[in-house]
Amino acid sequence: MNWLGRIFTENLGLKLLAVLLAVTVWSAVGGDVATEIMVPVPVEFLNVPPGVHYEAEPSRVELRVRGPRWMVRQALVTDFSVPLDLSTMTEPGERFIPLLRENVAAPASVEVIEITPAQLKLIVKAPGEP
Repeated sequence: MNWLGRIFTENLGLKLLAVLLAVTVWSAVGGDVATEIMVPVPVEFLNVPPGVHYEAEPSRVELRVRGPRWMVRQALVTDFSVPLDLSTMTEPGERFIPLLRENVAAPASVEVIEITPAQLKLIVKAPGEP
């Protein structure tokens, strides 16, 4: 029975230090789990030519994003944007525009996994058309 007592009491300082280091390493590496969430984001239309009217379906998309738990929880909808340049969209008609992950503006530590829907229907109307 004496040997059992020595296992717990010998080098007690070193054993406590080892436990403290193990907890520190675990919290630094294992405590930062990646989290995925869905974020509703409006599509942002840039460089709209004067006099051009348009309708977009949908005007809001869902982003599935992944990142460190603390970063994802602190991120706001305003931290994300899906910009769409309309400077070349002057002719009336219907177009389908692919929405690409690379074009989404997001915080640096957050990765955009998916955009739903994957494309946007844009209807450009001639001036005076309802």
